[in-house]
Amino acid sequence: MNKPLLSIVIATKNRQKYAISAIESIMKLKDDKLELVIQDNSDEATLKQFVAKYSNDSRLIYNYTNKVCSAIENFNDSINNSNGEYTCLIGDDDGINPEIIVITKWAKENNIDAVSGNLSANYRWGDTGAPDTLFTKSTGSTLTLTHFSGKAKQVDLNKSLNQLMKNGATNYLEFLLPKLYHGVVRKSCLELIKNKTGEYVNGLSPDIYAAVTLALTINKLIYIDYPLTIPGVCAESGSIKEGQLKNHSKKLEDAPHLKGRPNYNWSEEVPRLYTPLAIWADSCIAAIKDMNRADLMKNFSQARLYSNIIDLDKTFIPYIRKDYINSFSDYLELFIAYTTGPVKKFITNRVWGRTKKILKIEKYKIINNLDNIDQATEALVEYLSNENIQLTSELDKSLKNK
Repeated sequence: MNKPLLSIVIATKNRQKYAISAIESIMKLKDDKLELVIQDNSDEATLKQFVAKYSNDSRLIYNYTNKVCSAIENFNDSINNSNGEYTCLIGDDDGINPEIIVITKWAKENNIDAVSGNLSANYRWGDTGAPDTLFTKSTGSTLTLTHFSGKAKQVDLNKSLNQLMKNGATNYLEFLLPKLYHGVVRKSCLELIKNKTGEYVNGLSPDIYAAVTLALTINKLIYIDYPLTIPGVCAESGSIKEGQLKNHSKKLEDAPHLKGRPNYNWSEEVPRLYTPLAIWADSCIAAIKDMNRADLMKNFSQARLYSNIIDLDKTFIPYIRKDYINSFSDYLELFIAYTTGPVKKFITNRVWGRTKKILKIEKYKIINNLDNIDQATEALVEYLSNENIQLTSELDKSLKNK
């Protein structure tokens, strides 16, 4: 078989029911330019029984190992088993927009290293339902589609990296960076990173680590205001568990991210706290150091990191006060970072964003009663067909307008 154009890569562990739906939705696409790689580190090989139905389809690469390994090791194994010219990493509760193949074909034809889309199509599994609040809706079994234009542009990677560092090396999805997770990346760029650092991904958070190392490696990134994938949220998702951290230990040593990595070298610039924001910041800094780009640390705002941690979970205030606040100037710096960061974001994103939806200023749609990611994919395809956005034309404009 010819080398596939695109490998969709899924590293999974003990979440078989979600992985089965993801596999079914992707394998329905009868396109030999696509490859699906499943790296299964579950305690039992029950998923292997399901994928046996695809034994005659060479597009599915399934590898099972029950060795004790970290999530990072599982991700590295999954990428290593991929054969496509381009790679897209998704979670086992996620899906893809089938048009990702068309976009990847365009990228190859125009010598583009990476394409990032927005996250405007989000699916919530039925086991995540929770009461609505003033600013959020979280009903399960729904596909939420927020406004997207289809417009594309070439990204200034240095600008994006500096913005990330000024934000305390956190919340990387707010900035235009290459995405291995939910984006499309040329596999040869990942090989360059591996040759330099020893692994495709490292740190404790593979998505932000890859975003930074790729930003320091690739030549061209195109951002398109259009969904390439369908991020999913299930009861076992990290985003759900992160929301429950107030009831858990604040000690870094208790973080599951460290399982299988007893000798992990935590960044001295980041507080030793068990919170996703500290883990993101540490992984970002690990990527910078592994790529020998310590010069980027001059833009790192520790005050913004602390303010973002406090904004996520107020129970961290005593830890921040003990670790960071030593003088009035420290209080003032933290206050400025908090008001210009989390407070400003809350007003512009949460309040104004919700207001636009209530007043129907911004287009959005919620599709209910979707039992799995397969059904969510079908709903997305139907919705996109009615939008009639000319993808390749918009992508071509991004190169002409540079």
